[in-house]
Amino acid sequence: MMNHRPWILAAAAALALSPKPSHAGGTRTWDVSSQAELDKGEADGAAIEASGRVTVGLLPARGETEGSTAFSCLASRRGALVGTADAATIARIVPGKRAAKAKAKRGKGKAKGKGKGTDETAKAADAPDLPELVIEKVAKLEGVVVSAMVELPGGDIVAATLPGGKLVRVDAKGKVTAFATLAVEQIWQLVIHDGTLFAATGPKGELWSMSLAGKDAKVVLDVEEKDVLSVLPVGRELVVGVSPQARLYRVTKSVEGELLHDFDGDEVRALALTKTGLVAAVNQFADRKLSSLDALTKTLDRMSLVGQAPSGSLDSDRPVQADAKLYHVDLGPKRDVERATEASWETWLARDKQYFTSIVALDDVGTVLVASSDGAKIYRVRGPRDASTVADLEERQATALCKLPKGPVIATTAHGAAAYELGAAPAKQARYKTDVLDATQPAAYGSVRLRGRGPLTLRARTGPTEEPDKRWGEWKTITLVREGASLRGVLSSLAHRRYLQLDFGLAAPDAELRSFEVFYAPENLPPLLTGVDIDRPELGDDESDSKITISWKVDARDDDDLVYDVRVRPEGGGADEWIDLSPKDQLVTKRELKWDIASVPDGVYEVEVVASDEPSNGSARARTDELVSDPFVVDRQRPSIGKPSVSGNRIRATAIDAGGNIHDVTWSLDGGPWRAASAEDGLFDSPNETFELVMPAGLDKGSHRVVLRARDAFGNAAQIAVVVKR
Repeated sequence: MMNHRPWILAAAAALALSPKPSHAGGTRTWDVSSQAELDKGEADGAAIEASGRVTVGLLPARGETEGSTAFSCLASRRGALVGTADAATIARIVPGKRAAKAKAKRGKGKAKGKGKGTDETAKAADAPDLPELVIEKVAKLEGVVVSAMVELPGGDIVAATLPGGKLVRVDAKGKVTAFATLAVEQIWQLVIHDGTLFAATGPKGELWSMSLAGKDAKVVLDVEEKDVLSVLPVGRELVVGVSPQARLYRVTKSVEGELLHDFDGDEVRALALTKTGLVAAVNQFADRKLSSLDALTKTLDRMSLVGQAPSGSLDSDRPVQADAKLYHVDLGPKRDVERATEASWETWLARDKQYFTSIVALDDVGTVLVASSDGAKIYRVRGPRDASTVADLEERQATALCKLPKGPVIATTAHGAAAYELGAAPAKQARYKTDVLDATQPAAYGSVRLRGRGPLTLRARTGPTEEPDKRWGEWKTITLVREGASLRGVLSSLAHRRYLQLDFGLAAPDAELRSFEVFYAPENLPPLLTGVDIDRPELGDDESDSKITISWKVDARDDDDLVYDVRVRPEGGGADEWIDLSPKDQLVTKRELKWDIASVPDGVYEVEVVASDEPSNGSARARTDELVSDPFVVDRQRPSIGKPSVSGNRIRATAIDAGGNIHDVTWSLDGGPWRAASAEDGLFDSPNETFELVMPAGLDKGSHRVVLRARDAFGNAAQIAVVVKR
């Protein structure tokens, strides 16, 4: 697995893999072997298996549609239909027909995505050729986005467009007629169940029902959340997922419905069935007011999906901060919906820095495909320990999935309106390109070791920016040599830059990459000391301890392990007057040291702390920093108390301290508790303080012993006793 350090987390979509300082002398490694870590890279013609292996997989067939985004997908009797954004068209994938390959067009989608690499020419030249789909236009609709589609029993299509609640009917010839208009702003999903058409809508959190002729429209579910996003029939029941609270409801005779489950998240984006269970895609956003649909509009640089016309560019390079989880609950052999309330929901897949957009069930056993916003990746999930990346599409994100009966799965994408037939042909070779690896400083690169089988090739490049651009170096072919069970290459010819990227080639159908490890050494930054403090014990009832605490603040800067030397001298002393305070038998690794000043002569001193990163870099390459404290006083001389005078119930005396100020004077009567005396001038703030105290009235006749105690600011104490007779 890959090891993370908190100081090297890269931003958003271009998460850098984190170093593990597992070697002395400044050597660090990236060690990558898990599916989750490998999934941060980019695969062409490759699958990233649940076991962490990168294998040669299946090539999807790709076709382009009108508009900026292919937003919705419907598996109909006429084939797969695609609904687009901006153009607001419905297009049909012509089954069994392929166009001429057009490799030169590839790469333009992810080139805009941060961390995906912007070298389009290199990508097009090296990626396997994709079969090309033929997609024909079926109908042009009014509006901006075809947000949902459903097939009527006779074969006509009902489609929803944004903005507004308009539904239209589209026949086999593409003729468009009005179907129904709902009093809503958005329609997110259409489902036919038990002879009724249902529409999931926003922003009032309503589920509408109507006849298959578009009549008798009414609200059958009205929840407090903003949007009903997903609808799924489960036997005779109907369940829905909502936003911005990630809740799952069952539709009942009551318009309020029944809450089945409240997830930790912001939306239930999609639902699907397994043989005995229910799968839910739940997203959580850093901006709690955001949904995946709002997030998609930000990625598309427009607000059209939430009811406003396109209004110029937003910051498309700023990714949406989101985390996604795929949950499954076992409903039993009869798919009892009640169990969604009481049974445990198991996490089948969790991904950070992305959100899930669609789910489709491949079989009744429990295999589902999940579409993601992260580089248009498609995950195949078969349970909590079996998640694989089976497709890594050209565009920035996948928007919808649909499965043709006994046919392929279709995926649609955003930031490039395209549709894919997944697994259209077996790949003969594949490529896997890592995410950009961040060394945190310009670095020297050494060996790279990889485990796998079959013919493998490797290229590498370095650069100064988190996103590859023209300032990056050219790809260099790295020779691989067999060493035992692994292949070894040397990266020493690469320029010393902060960022590294690797590109692996799997040159035969049986080739696979299991793991890789990169050795590197960042430029060593010296530690930075920012403060040295001398902390004395707080004054309590007893005389203060003779030990003081020397503490310091230091920034390791490149997270090196540090050791410290601590020394002291009289203020203004020469370089040869430093006295070492560090223990002789051990290194100082903590950021403080106790110093016993019981035998130290009174005076003014200064402490110097020297920080060294020798443990991480070795003595020959260690760097240091030194910082001297402000001068401080060592005062172990006790104050003195002059002869007290007694007048009635009042006792008066003077306390003197030669090395500092009198801090306080207290007194105790006949062994009783210590009580405060008063400074004659109202303040204990000088070396010479006259004080007085008043004994209680009505003392018993006889002799009474009064103990006076004066302390200086360093806790040194002096006390005398006076006998008072009554």
